[in-house]
Amino acid sequence: MKGIDESSASFHRERNSKIYYEYTSTKQTMEQLADKYEITKQRVWQIIRRCELGSGDYYRGFETYRDKQESLKELGLPQEQVHEVLRKWMSEKFDIKTITLKNERE
Repeated sequence: MKGIDESSASFHRERNSKIYYEYTSTKQTMEQLADKYEITKQRVWQIIRRCELGSGDYYRGFETYRDKQESLKELGLPQEQVHEVLRKWMSEKFDIKTITLKNERE
């Protein structure tokens, strides 16, 4: 992984795998996992979503997301539209739940 040493990558890979496994196989909430691993609930949410994109592998999910994001930017889409398309792509292709934004609420 670019920008991270192998030791750190190994630690995070193992931690992220545990978080994803515990979230999908137990009734632990994101908040409980955040407390357990001493990270924010938002970070737990990010880890779970990236693992879902990578079939359980956070780094593969990260690369999948980044590649899709870059391909949209190359089309010249404005950042707000890139974000909208990415959210729709994750929802439709991977059945990943995304946070409902203010402008999407009825």
